[in-house]
Amino acid sequence: MNKKMMIGTVCLGLLLAGCTSNNKSLENQAQTSNSSIKQTTPTDSGTIASDSTKTSQIKVTVDEAIKAYEAAYPNTAVTSLDLDPSFGIYYYEIKGVDDSKEYEVKIHAETGELTKDREETLDQDEQNGVEKKNEALDLTKLKILDEASKIAQDTVGEGTAIEWSLERDLSITYWEVKVQAGKKEVSVKINAQTGDVLEQELDD
Repeated sequence: MNKKMMIGTVCLGLLLAGCTSNNKSLENQAQTSNSSIKQTTPTDSGTIASDSTKTSQIKVTVDEAIKAYEAAYPNTAVTSLDLDPSFGIYYYEIKGVDDSKEYEVKIHAETGELTKDREETLDQDEQNGVEKKNEALDLTKLKILDEASKIAQDTVGEGTAIEWSLERDLSITYWEVKVQAGKKEVSVKINAQTGDVLEQELDD
C-alpha cells in the first residue's frame, strides 16, 4: 500500500514537473517571438533632404565649369552662368557667344559631365562682336561660390543659399544669390569682384 502511494506521488511529481517545463518553454518561445518582433520593427527613415544636403552635391567649382565650357567652345565669351537644381540635381547652365553664334551648355555639378544644349545664329544686329562686347562677363578675380553665398546669407541674416546666377548689368558683373530663409526667398545681388551688395529683394 505504501509502495503504491509512493509510486503515485513520484508520478504526480514528474507530471507536474513536465507541466512546469512546458510552461517555461512556452514562455521562452513567447519572449523570443516578442524579441524578434521588436528587432524587425521598421525605423522611420523617410526624411526629406535639407537644402544643405542638396548643395553638398556641388563638387564642380565655378572656375572648373567655365573651363569646361571654354574647352567645348574656345574663342567665345561667357555671357551668363546659372547654377540651380533641376529635378533636385544641380546643373551649371553656361551661355556664350562669338562673332556670329550663341552657345549653351549644361554641366552636371557633381560629375562634371557636359552636354551641349543649344547653338544658334545671333541676330544680325548682335553679330560681328556687338553681343560679345555688350554681354561678356568679367571673369577676373571672381568671388567664389562660398564667398558669394556667405555675403548673401549675412545680408539676409538667416537661411541658406540655394541658387546662383552670374550676370552683367552695364559694365558690372554680379552674382545674384537666392537665399531660402524659412518660407521666404530673398535674392541678393553682389558685385562679383568686390563683394559689395548692390541690391536685396524679397521674391514673390
